[in-house]
Amino acid sequence: MGDLSYVGSGLLTPRRKPPGQERSTGDKKANRSVNTLRAAVERAIAHLKNWKIFTTRYRGPLTRFTLVAKTVTALAFYKKGW
Repeated sequence: MGDLSYVGSGLLTPRRKPPGQERSTGDKKANRSVNTLRAAVERAIAHLKNWKIFTTRYRGPLTRFTLVAKTVTALAFYKKGW
């Protein structure tokens, strides 16, 4: 998923407004659903960046990065009570 700057790159993006026209109701609904998904992903990334390990460069072995990311995510969910 990406924003309007990624149109044509193969990513899921909102639809642009046609020049000199308004967006159709269908386009508005489609954009709302795409933006809802993007907002959820961006919120999740922001929450992960609150943990210091993700705000700085990861210096550990790359083979363990997936495990570290899963552990930090699980701890974040535990903290929220999910």
